[in-house]
Amino acid sequence: MAAIFAAGFHDDVDRTLTRLAPEGTSYPFPEETRLPAAKLTSAIGGFLLGVFFWTLLNKLRWEIIRQLLKYRDWLYFPRSFKTKCWFMALSAFIPREKFLYTFQHVLPHYPLPTLESTCRKMLLTVEPLVTPDEFQEIKKEMKEFLKNEGPMLQAILEKREKTEDNWVADLWDKYAYLVNRSSLLYTNFCTDSAIEKSDLAECAPKKQSARAGCVVFHHLKFYEMIADRKLPPLLVQNLVPICCHRYRYLFACTRVPGLAMDELKTYENSKHIIVIRKGIMYKVNVYGSDSNGNESILSPRELQTVFQDIIDETEDITEVQWNPAVFTTQNRTLWAQEREKLMSHPSNKINLYDVESAILHIALDQSKPKRLSPHHVKNLTNEAWTNLCGGEFNRWYDKSLTCTVYENGLAGGNVEHTTADATLTSRVLEYVWANSKYDSEGNAFDQNAVSHPILTVPTKIKWDLEEFKLVIPKYLTHHTQMSHNLDMHALKLMQGKGEIKKCRVSPDSFMQLALQLTFYRMHKKAPKTYETAMTRFFKYGRTETIRTVSMHSLAFTKAMDDTSVSKSDCLKHLKAAMLHHNNYKLDAMNGRASDRHMFGLYVAAKFAGISPKIFNIKVANEYYDQLSTSQSPYLFDKHYADIIGLFPSGGGFAPQTEDGYGVYYLFLGENRMTIHITSYHSCAETSSQKFGQNLLQAMDDMKILLKKQNNTVLLHYEA
Repeated sequence: MAAIFAAGFHDDVDRTLTRLAPEGTSYPFPEETRLPAAKLTSAIGGFLLGVFFWTLLNKLRWEIIRQLLKYRDWLYFPRSFKTKCWFMALSAFIPREKFLYTFQHVLPHYPLPTLESTCRKMLLTVEPLVTPDEFQEIKKEMKEFLKNEGPMLQAILEKREKTEDNWVADLWDKYAYLVNRSSLLYTNFCTDSAIEKSDLAECAPKKQSARAGCVVFHHLKFYEMIADRKLPPLLVQNLVPICCHRYRYLFACTRVPGLAMDELKTYENSKHIIVIRKGIMYKVNVYGSDSNGNESILSPRELQTVFQDIIDETEDITEVQWNPAVFTTQNRTLWAQEREKLMSHPSNKINLYDVESAILHIALDQSKPKRLSPHHVKNLTNEAWTNLCGGEFNRWYDKSLTCTVYENGLAGGNVEHTTADATLTSRVLEYVWANSKYDSEGNAFDQNAVSHPILTVPTKIKWDLEEFKLVIPKYLTHHTQMSHNLDMHALKLMQGKGEIKKCRVSPDSFMQLALQLTFYRMHKKAPKTYETAMTRFFKYGRTETIRTVSMHSLAFTKAMDDTSVSKSDCLKHLKAAMLHHNNYKLDAMNGRASDRHMFGLYVAAKFAGISPKIFNIKVANEYYDQLSTSQSPYLFDKHYADIIGLFPSGGGFAPQTEDGYGVYYLFLGENRMTIHITSYHSCAETSSQKFGQNLLQAMDDMKILLKKQNNTVLLHYEA
């Protein structure tokens, strides 16, 4: 800019600059080059000035988005004038092009509630679970905690909040999951094969190798979109972004056992998968070079050929071969000790790295889960149990994701829970089933896939297990006992949330109160209940607990079968309970519930070496819940709504207590639904099948109560 001014306003610029220059030099810009030089300098200056202002405006734009995303009342007051203005402002600044981590840097930090609000909410959730005398004792201890240890522990968390994007995220991973020493058989969750939209029948049968080819290919395409950060983020109401951090743990990730705490380990640039058939493990490189030398994923048809070769090679094997997968079903410390022994063998050490660093595992099971009962009623139960419990040597439970394809073409999966929650894996499965295609002969097909002249040759993994030949049978017996102790029962309902909406209530609140009524009718008490709430509106957010049980829900469950209570009073209690549930759910989604905060205070107490009495009260702080419930959306990417002709069928997980239940329910559109229920055979007081029957009766009774008429269309199901 100085040169431009000098050139334009000083006739003696040449003479001045020459006089100031060292002897023998001349001014570099003679008169005939002065104008072009000025124009060039002006252009460069203008460009730099433009870049500066563009960067400034872009930073300002993202700062505005950051501030807008801090507004949380849109969940509480979605139709308010303030919220409408907020939606308009946010939509004006949100960029059109959006990729996986576009919004990560502007997501709000996870809030830390006040100590007083958390203690107050905790007391509200505990009161319906104990006697009045017990509640007064808990209330007294909570008051002491607020006065003595609480403020010091709160100060520890406040310090974390100031230095961490999410004060609870790594604490939750470490101390809710990785420090747990129990078997992953009871902490992993499973997914089931897709079902037809029309009648919830099983999807069209395919050859095992063809189904496996499509399933693996599209899982790998999803993996590439995550790795390349090209996967579109999910936006609530097409506007509000949610955290995508957990996607990095979906693939090429393994939970590695430790003596006291496990480690979640990811592997970059992984190129292979592990295929398991009859206990024999194969390492398969899933990338190949095309005719131009470019590397890409093997096509679905090529993968089908590889899988068929493995099936043919193992066809005549009658006995399942031993491998260390059975170790992953055991206590975590025990498995860590056995893993150290395995690592002492050079070949086993290499094999362990191959198994743990794989993008995913796929089990080509020789079983055929039954979808038909003796009465020819469609059934999910057998498949769900098999997906969750698996074969003794066909599931590496530490692996983030194991796909399972059966001989009859059904395809499910098993997911390690530390790595991901159901919403993430459900989105992957939606992509897989929406894009899987087959030719007229039933072979896996994708018209955009690249072909490769040379196919991968699977490498059989050979284990040296001589040292373990005495303990493997013991572990095998233990796994079999644990598996057969799990009581799984799955339901298909030919009506769903559409029928519930006619009652003018929230479908989720309806289900939660139906579960409460069912449990009370069977066991004559209110259960400590867990329902998952998503907190991914915040950076590194994951889940919070919705506490369904309240004094209102207890009053409702007691009144429902009490003939001395009028139906109008029952209805009043029901609606009050639903209102409580809905408000608590919104608080949980906004980071304003009590469980994660109390968990953080508990961990802080461990760090500080103190043990407040409030943490010794079982009902107030026990992590395990007698009724553990969850649900997730059935549709994630809306452009698949008309493309895919299938519904997800859901999945299941084990109960958290010996005398409890695990319930996963999934609304499929307006008029379909599935429910998976688990309990333990070892508890004589529980039964998954009876719980399912009573749940359907409770749903019918509540619908009749809400509609105030006796001619309500009852819920019919296929079990």
